[in-house]
Amino acid sequence: MRKVTFILLGTLAALVLFQNRYRVINVILGQNRIRHYFIHWIMRIPFVRNKFIQQTF
Repeated sequence: MRKVTFILLGTLAALVLFQNRYRVINVILGQNRIRHYFIHWIMRIPFVRNKFIQQTF
């Protein structure tokens, strides 16, 4: 019973987070330090960096 409750609550939490994913991302990336680390990490991925550079110039 405890395991079923845990799975049910986890599924419900995932559904709520998925429905509000853009709000959650805005809150998380609204923090300067986290945004800095996220951009630094994402620019280390060659495909993303190349796409960004192509669109910029």
